[in-house]
Parts: sequence; structure tokens; C-alpha cells
Amino acid sequence: MFQYLLSHSPLFYLVQSLWRDEAFSILASERSIPFIITKLGFEPPLYYTMLHLWMKIFGESEIAARGLSLLGFTLATIIVLEWAAHLFKKHWLSIFLPLSFFLNPMLLYYAFEVRTYGWYIFFSTAILYTYATKKWFWFVLSSLVGFYTHVYMGFLFASIGVHLFLTEFSFEKMTWKRLLSHPAVVSFSAITLGILPWIIRIVLLSKQLANSWYYPVDIQLIISVLGNMFIGFEGTPWFGWIYTKFLSIILLGFFILSLRVPKTRLRNGLFLSVVVVPLFLVIGVSFFKPLFVNRYLIFVTIGEVFLIAFAIQSISKLWVQKAAACTILLFLFWFNAWYPTQHAKFPIRPVIEEINALMSPSDVIYADDPIIYMETKYYAADRKRMFMYNPSNNPFPWYIGDAIVSKENMKTDLPTYPIKAFVVHGNGTYTIMYQSPLIQ
Repeated sequence: MFQYLLSHSPLFYLVQSLWRDEAFSILASERSIPFIITKLGFEPPLYYTMLHLWMKIFGESEIAARGLSLLGFTLATIIVLEWAAHLFKKHWLSIFLPLSFFLNPMLLYYAFEVRTYGWYIFFSTAILYTYATKKWFWFVLSSLVGFYTHVYMGFLFASIGVHLFLTEFSFEKMTWKRLLSHPAVVSFSAITLGILPWIIRIVLLSKQLANSWYYPVDIQLIISVLGNMFIGFEGTPWFGWIYTKFLSIILLGFFILSLRVPKTRLRNGLFLSVVVVPLFLVIGVSFFKPLFVNRYLIFVTIGEVFLIAFAIQSISKLWVQKAAACTILLFLFWFNAWYPTQHAKFPIRPVIEEINALMSPSDVIYADDPIIYMETKYYAADRKRMFMYNPSNNPFPWYIGDAIVSKENMKTDLPTYPIKAFVVHGNGTYTIMYQSPLIQ
């Protein structure tokens, strides 16, 4: 039974091989905290600092490292539980909302990843909760900490700013004195001052963006984006595009329905802004300079989850409400049973374990493609004997993690027999290679 759950539930995400960004997180977080703060380029330092301290206590195994992200997601779910009780009182939607949040495929997938996203979800949820409940001190604190978790949090601030402008400010009654003393304006000013140093850092490093892996957007993405964001679809399996278009239409219907009741329209408008504004801005800019990555906008998924609950609330007939809620939950349960193996990371662990078993004490491991370097390094039994094979002496791509790859980690030549190099290729296969000794 347990083995079945490991392959037919999100528990699969807990035990599969790390992929390169996860391996980078661990390898970077092994470094000192001053290194983390000063040397990781665009990457804000908070998550890596947290992981650094976490690994001091729990170690750096796959499950241990993923536990930190899962903790962030769990805390986010607790916030949603509290928030749902406040929104719906004793109505059954107070259970439906946190349950649909916890079961959302996009959020669940990244809750298990050794990246910032579990805590990105937590801080995004905290920011929205503290803004909606006007807890301004906690709004500022969660916003500052959240931004130093992921810089795309700035797009969440933009969403909240649009909502604030449309709902709080009246040009007829607003004076400069009232404007400057408004707690939301004071809060946004404090946030701006707090994130300014990192904004300056990004501007100074922006030339690196000329060489990037970001993919341009196209019409297929635009018409499927709402569905993609809800289930975490990124193109695998390929036929998913057919269904995410229809899912996007269904979600759009829910979002419109959520605005039907006038007395909840302003409240629900916050979450519509969280969905629409970031997608509009990022996809719009991406026509000129690609910036869109669905996981970078994971708070959009949070907005979608809330809007669905609000849409159900706006339905007048109770049996229709319950039928819609049950259908959604059944879909989430089914999808979470089917999708994990469809969205699997490359199983590199057994490949490197096989190499570790075959190596003699003097042999080395090379990765001949930067795309496979990080996970090879992580799984290597002796990381001091693992190198990037770089005969052309090309620079290591910054967006894969050049901050932790030095010249000492590069090799331009194969070793001379009897030392052998187990050369791992980008497709996960390996070849044993060496140079023949010179015959005197």
C-alpha cells in the first residue's frame, strides 16, 4: 500500500531524485552565510540561509532538505485555515477552502521542492492575509521577508497596489495629508525602502540577463495560462495543452461568478487582482523580454484557489454549491493520483549510485554538460573528485549556478589511465573515458 502511495500521490515528490536547481540549493546552502548573502547574484539570501541552518540540524538528505519547504507550505495552510474561519464562519466552505488549497496540484508540487517556493507560498499567503485584515505591521514584515525570499514578490505588491488604488482612494476626498498618513501608503513606503538595496543589486547585475534560459510566450500559453497556473502544467505531458485551454475557460467562469454579489465584490476583487495583474504585466513584458515562469508567479495560484471558493459562495442554490465543491475536490484527488509520475524529475540518483559503486579510489566523475552538473555533484560519493568536463574552457552559465563553480571545479583534459573518468552526459547516461599513457 505504501509503495502504491509513493507512486500515486504527491508523496512521490518527496522521494524522487533531486533536479539541478534543488541540488544547487543544497550545494549553495552548504556555504557560509556571508557567502550566501554576497555571492549568489540575483538570488535573495533568505531561503538559502534558512536551508543552511536547517541542514545543520537535519542533514542534507533529499527528504530532510525537502522538509523545510514542506514546513513553509504547512504553515501557509494553517493561515488559510484561520482565514477561512474568518471569511466563512461555520459554513462548510471554511473547510473547503483550506482543503482545496492543500490539495492544489501546483502548490503541492512546489511544497516538496528544495527551492524557495514552499516559503514563497507561505509569505505570499501571509502578505495577502495581513493586507486583507489590515494588520499593517505584519503586512510590512511579511512583505520584506517575502521579497528577500523571491524577487517576483514585487508583482504581488503591484497587484495589491492596484486593488488599494481602486478601492481605498477617492480623488474627491483625498488630500495629500490624508494620502501620506494612510496606513497602507506608509506600509508600502516602508516596504519600498526595505527592498531598495536588493533592487539596486539587481539593476547592477542586470547585464547577465542578456544570457538567459527564459522561454518566450506564445498564443498557446496565453489561452492556457489560467489552467496551467492552477495545476502546475509546464508542457509535460504534451497533450496537457489541449485540456488546460478548457480548464482556463472554466476558471474564468468561476472568476466572473465570484464578482456576482455586490457586497463581496471588493473583497473578491483583491484576489482577481492577484490573478490578473501579474499575468498581464509579466506576459506583456515577455513579448519583448521573456520573464514568464509559472512557478515564479505561484501566488497567482493562491488567488485562483480563493476565487473558486468565493464563486461557490455566490451560488444561490445549496445543492449546486455542494455539487461544484465535490466535483472540484474529486478532480483534485484524481489529478494528484495521476499527475505525479507524469511530472517526474529525471531519475539521476540511481545513475550516480551505480557510478559510485564502480569507481576505484583514484577515479573521478565528470559532467560534460552544465545542465547535469549540480545533481551529479550532489549524488557523488566524494564531491572533491567530481568536476565539470570543459575542454573548450567555456564559462559556466550563471543561471545554472556559476556562483558555486570555480576554476578548480573545471577540467579540460581526461585523466590518464589507470585513472578513469566516469563522464555523465546531459541525457543521464555515462561513459567511462581516459587517455592512454604515453609509451616511452
